[in-house]
Amino acid sequence: MTAHVAIIGAGPAGSFAAILLARAGRQVTLIEQHRFPRDKVCGECLSADGIDALDQIGLSSELLTLRPVVFTHAAIHAPDGASVRLALPRPMWGISRHRLDGFLLETARASGATVLQPARCEGIEAGTPAGLRIRLLDSNRVIAAKADRVILADGKGSLLSNPPPRTRDFGIKAHFDGVDGPRDTIELFGCNGLYGGLAAIEDGRWNAAFSVPADRLKKHRGDVAALFAQIVEENPTLRARMSAARKVGQWLASPLPRFGVQDPWPNRVIAVGNAAAAIEPIGGEGMGLALQSALAAVSSLLDEEETRSTALPEPYRRLWRTRRPSCRTAAMLVSRPALVRSLIPILAASPMLGRAGLRLLGK
Repeated sequence: MTAHVAIIGAGPAGSFAAILLARAGRQVTLIEQHRFPRDKVCGECLSADGIDALDQIGLSSELLTLRPVVFTHAAIHAPDGASVRLALPRPMWGISRHRLDGFLLETARASGATVLQPARCEGIEAGTPAGLRIRLLDSNRVIAAKADRVILADGKGSLLSNPPPRTRDFGIKAHFDGVDGPRDTIELFGCNGLYGGLAAIEDGRWNAAFSVPADRLKKHRGDVAALFAQIVEENPTLRARMSAARKVGQWLASPLPRFGVQDPWPNRVIAVGNAAAAIEPIGGEGMGLALQSALAAVSSLLDEEETRSTALPEPYRRLWRTRRPSCRTAAMLVSRPALVRSLIPILAASPMLGRAGLRLLGK
């Protein structure tokens, strides 16, 4: 039996893996460098696959007590004002990372996981067991720890032997009150060479999240508010939505990587969520994939205890295989005014085509 699993990162993938392992009777240490509650650059849409993962262990009904917004439709708005609204194959939920991550972390703690926070893993030494160098950030003291397996869920993959490639794009995100838009619809907006979305979250607020080229952010000298003001003027529907909106909190910006499953991983290490692979965020599948990848990783780890073998990379590839090219293609279409202008009447005339497209994105 695996005696001890260390999990680095307490976002959705890490905390969910900790819940699964702790409930299976394993000793779990969850290491998180940030204090909670904290916000993250994210579209804050939980896909049907993510809801399914929570439902498998009875957490979806508990999460409903936090009042997520239920999405039944998606909409695309072109820079010329043309729009199309599509029914989602299955409902999705809108919930802030502030609330979701806190819920999952506290559930992991209540399930029996030991939580080190704020603490940063600064190195992993291969071996059986693996060695970890952990810095306790309150005291700056460095401690050594051993783990039979390590689950890397830090979202960066920086501790892997082959870290993810750099990106030329950034994600930006902020919360707003007073957005003049439907709360049951995930709205995507095409602009000049970029795209983004508005999605309702709990407490009557909206999350605005956009993928922006690094050079446009650089032109504004890192002033995200000024960049967003320019973006709003590039799409008339977005301008109408934001006409009376009021920003709540701060703008956040973070590099936006896109890469397939990175392997081989260091000995005794399994990567989950965005530490394992990162797709174009247009599909709103990030949190769902984080939960599903944690489910696959923990299932593989527990199976390995019985069979002495593992075949984790293939289940991972199945998770990301179709979504990666489909989401990248969708982003390219929505980001180019001429293409999205041509796409919208086609989708409006053929709901079946729109539904098929949504399914390719993972819906």
